[in-house]
Amino acid sequence: MKKIVIKVMVFGLLFLLSFVVVSKVLVRKGNGYGSDVISFYHEPKNSLDLIFFGSSHSYATFMPTIIKEETGLNSYNFATQQQPLWISYYYMKESLKYQKPKYFVLEILMTSVDDEYMEEGVNRDAIDKMRFDLNKINAINSSVATIDDRISYYFNLIKYHSRWNELGKTDILSLLPNHILPSKGFTYLPKGDVVIEDIDLTNFKEVKELSSKNKNYLNKIIRLAKDNDIELILVKSPAQNSKEKQAYYNNVEQIARENNVKYLNYNFLYKEIDLDLNNDFFDYGHLDSDGARKVSLHFSKYLKEIEENKND
Repeated sequence: MKKIVIKVMVFGLLFLLSFVVVSKVLVRKGNGYGSDVISFYHEPKNSLDLIFFGSSHSYATFMPTIIKEETGLNSYNFATQQQPLWISYYYMKESLKYQKPKYFVLEILMTSVDDEYMEEGVNRDAIDKMRFDLNKINAINSSVATIDDRISYYFNLIKYHSRWNELGKTDILSLLPNHILPSKGFTYLPKGDVVIEDIDLTNFKEVKELSSKNKNYLNKIIRLAKDNDIELILVKSPAQNSKEKQAYYNNVEQIARENNVKYLNYNFLYKEIDLDLNNDFFDYGHLDSDGARKVSLHFSKYLKEIEENKND
């Protein structure tokens, strides 16, 4: 009887391991719409000083390689397309299982979006590659409205079982523990044919309240950072601004001030960082690599000032 129990337990363990491995192989790996999530797990434990979160406005703006050169701080851009604040929150919790960073940097574009739930592609890009545990389950429950729709997030094989004929070299290599991309989550974008209008909103004081869900998760993020003795920096990367969006950002600035959280809006710093509105953008929402370099250099200087003040 004892031998049978042992055999059943061994079989169950082997089945579980096989299920996990097959699920990892079949899930889509492409990072065309965000950070390389799987590669984040391969970063050496407790090696990151700074982690970026947020939407494409983060992963197309902040260059970890530049920040390392300028400050000596190791960073990773753990952002995904249209990453809502609730997913940013669970990504932060995820990162704390493997890293002890000094800083969390949250790009705040998505505070200006009132949707209670994002579309499936956004959720898949962020959630499917997370390691399965309670944190992932909570991320799914917060991101997907109905129980029926959540099932294929709990069990990726339901969604990706037919990908066998699409598998390539990347699907295998991305699972290797030494597979770390040198860009560390940053996405290089080429120069676009756009001209950004510099709308002066420095004296625009209208405030539009964040949606209740956004406000709830922004407060959760603030508490999480404080509870873990992490400096939280809220940043708006350069993009075509509008009064509607700025009204939300004004609310974020209020919340930051009330909680003694650092806040930086690059839409007000074009001249300071010598940003060329005719040549430094990929489109109206994203910098090209030249623009990203300028912002990353300025942000590195900002970080060095924070570090120096800590040491005084």
